[in-house]
Amino acid sequence: MSDRHDPSGKARASKGATEDAEPLDADAPGEGADGPAGDEGGGAPASATEPGADEPGSPEERRHRAPAEERPTPPPPERLDGAVEALLLASGETLSAERIRDLLGLPSVVHVREAVERLRARWSTAGTAVEIQDVAGGHRVATRPEYAEYVRRLWKKPAADRLSASLLETLSIVAYKQPVARAEVERIRGVQSGDALRGLLDRRLVKVSGRSDQPGRPLLYATTTRFLEVFGLASLEDLPNAKDLVRL
Repeated sequence: MSDRHDPSGKARASKGATEDAEPLDADAPGEGADGPAGDEGGGAPASATEPGADEPGSPEERRHRAPAEERPTPPPPERLDGAVEALLLASGETLSAERIRDLLGLPSVVHVREAVERLRARWSTAGTAVEIQDVAGGHRVATRPEYAEYVRRLWKKPAADRLSASLLETLSIVAYKQPVARAEVERIRGVQSGDALRGLLDRRLVKVSGRSDQPGRPLLYATTTRFLEVFGLASLEDLPNAKDLVRL
C-alpha cells in the first residue's frame, strides 16, 4: 500500500531504470536504432547516441580536430635542421617526410624537404662519412659507399642471413615480374621455387599481394618496402632496366 502512494519510491525506481539503461551500447548486436520500434525505453536513447556528421565527437569532427589538438610544438626555425637531423640519426630506419612533419608539428612537408636538402649539402661539404639517402619513399642516414669495406667488418652477417644464388634469382624474377605466381617463377627458373619463396617471405623481402584469376587462383607475390630499403631503392622505377643489365 505504501509503495503505491510514495512519490519518492517512484522517483527511486524511475532513476534506477534509467541508470541501468544508460551503459547499454547502442551499436551492440540487436540493440540501438535498429531494435524494436515499439520499445519506449530504447527508442530515444538510441537516437540520441547515434553519431552524426555534425555532432560533437563524430568521426568526421575528430578527424579534423585531432591535428590541432595533438600537434606538438614545432622547433624554432634556427633549430629545425638540427631537429630533422636528430630524428634521422636516432631512428635507424627510413622516415617519410610526412612522419617527420608529424613528429615535429610542422604545417607542411615542404619544411622537411628543405631541411633535408640543407643537411645533405652541409654533410657533403663537410665530407662526413654518412649521407642522406632517398629510400622507399622516405629518407634514411647511411654510410657512404667508400666506407663499406670498414663497416662490413663490424656487421658480419651470419651465413643464414645471406641471400644465396637461388634466393637472389627468385627475388629478381619477383621484382621484375610482380605480381607473379609461383608457377611463372618456376617456369622462368626451370626448377621448383617453393623453398626460395618461403625464404624470401621469412626475410620480409617479398609478400603475398593477392590471388591470380587463373584456375585455382594461385597466390601472387610482390616485393616489399623492406626490399627497397635493403637494396637502397627509392621506388621500383629505380630497378636497372634491360639496357643497364646488358652493360653490366
